[in-house]
Amino acid sequence: MPATVLAVYLYTLTPVVGLIDSGELAAGCRLLNILHPTGYPLYTVLGRVVSLAPVASVVQRVAALSAILAAVGVGLILLLMQRLGTRPGAAGVTASLFAFSFPVWSVAVDVEVYALTVVLSIAIWLAVTGASGRTLLLAGYLGGLALTNHMSVVSVLVGAGIVLVVERGGFLRRRLVAFSLLFILGLSLYLFLVLRARAGPLLAWGNTVSLERLFWHVTGKQYQVWMFSLPFPQVVANAGKGLVLLARSFLYVLVPVVFYGAVRLYKERRGLCIGLAMSAILCFLYAVNYSIPDIEAYYLPCLVALMVFFGIGLQAIAARLGRWQHLAWAAGVAALVFNYPAASRRDFHVSQDEAMNTLASAEDDAIILTDWWDVYSPIFYLQHIEGVRPDVCIIDKELVRRSWYLVYLEKAYPWLIESARAELVPYLRYLDEFEHDRLRDPEGTQRAYIRLLESFVENNPERPAYVTFAKGSNLDASQMFPHMRWVPVGLLFELRADSVITGFDYSRFNVRLPRRPDSRTQANLYRYQMFCQARISALVGSGRTDEAEQVVRWYRATFETSE
Repeated sequence: MPATVLAVYLYTLTPVVGLIDSGELAAGCRLLNILHPTGYPLYTVLGRVVSLAPVASVVQRVAALSAILAAVGVGLILLLMQRLGTRPGAAGVTASLFAFSFPVWSVAVDVEVYALTVVLSIAIWLAVTGASGRTLLLAGYLGGLALTNHMSVVSVLVGAGIVLVVERGGFLRRRLVAFSLLFILGLSLYLFLVLRARAGPLLAWGNTVSLERLFWHVTGKQYQVWMFSLPFPQVVANAGKGLVLLARSFLYVLVPVVFYGAVRLYKERRGLCIGLAMSAILCFLYAVNYSIPDIEAYYLPCLVALMVFFGIGLQAIAARLGRWQHLAWAAGVAALVFNYPAASRRDFHVSQDEAMNTLASAEDDAIILTDWWDVYSPIFYLQHIEGVRPDVCIIDKELVRRSWYLVYLEKAYPWLIESARAELVPYLRYLDEFEHDRLRDPEGTQRAYIRLLESFVENNPERPAYVTFAKGSNLDASQMFPHMRWVPVGLLFELRADSVITGFDYSRFNVRLPRRPDSRTQANLYRYQMFCQARISALVGSGRTDEAEQVVRWYRATFETSE
């Protein structure tokens, strides 16, 4: 079965760089960068190995790693169910339902760290349910190793710890020192971030050269503003979405089997049932209290626990079905058919098209300021790995709020930082206060920040300058470049001192629409509409109605005829 699942994953694999973190992760693996918090050293090392394979593109190689890891996870859950006493038929149905659930399938076909989370989570459950002492000790090492990939596995560690205490408490007390040392050994992989940061990679996110900065990075200090700070109505809304996502993973109608399996397991093995339930609950609470666009993958440890309950329940039901047991396989087939349109990335080119079209909107040697990660991350990959438009200097203005990013800018564009040295020095003083949580002058910090961004453009007047956001669209955009005109050109606003609207032919763009775009994809496609509307308005206001009509025709031909 894992081989068949892998074939499906590879068939539906993303063909190009994807949205969100795909570009940063693929490039980071290839270049051994320090990745965004929490660093993911294990994933980085594995990604580096597969990125060296002499087949396909780098992003396809690293995406294939996700497919392989997810398929291994499917094989492991098959083994776990059989270890827990389910027959091959029930175990196979459970594994197939898991494999083709949307949360698992979606992380198996793109460049992401979550497929490794699946493998490590199930491996921990396999270790704690084993009979031998060595297997139980292995759980300690796997627990530490899992934490070097993603913090959502904390829920698994709590649940697994409950199982060990309840079922093997005596053994754990006798071997606590060995268990703890193995846990620390697994966790020690985080030292890779310190060693690699000191080696000076192109991008060292968090600049983890010291234990202080390592702690900031590992604990996700940069992202804590989005953790456990949501208003209660938003948490309730997130919980509703999470429940729907999990119910969908069981095709809705099979949800009762999960509860039935939990009851059966509680009667047979109470400690394991409590541990799995606690893992699912903690994972769910973590996910609903975190506000990020790709939150679906955060439910994976919860889904693993619920799948175990499902398998136990299915086994009990199948024993009563007699010769109708084979009908249970319809669940796996139904999951494949039901989730294929949303999970497949086989025809997904939106992110790379948007990145290439953004670059095509800029003249040679341009400077681009952006606040749109779905543009910046793919361009980072395209520039540094595939060598696309290295003449363009693209700056993520949000990351300029971090000192380590300024180190990257100096490596990538030394002329940029040198030209802004006078503005950079005072800003760094504010930034040090901000990063150490002792900021005394927020208004002064904001002024220095805006002045630095403006200096990147004003101190390099020979370079055409652009932004990817509209004037006044946010606080920063309302403060910067007040005396310049923001002229819509392609997927950019050109910053000009005069009123000239430079010509642009939208037919140069390559736009390939997916069959079933999700909300994140729709947000990226909406940017074409936003820029076209701004361009049409500017052209009409200048009396260039013929050019405005050409933009209208292009947009309708590209988007409206495809709906």
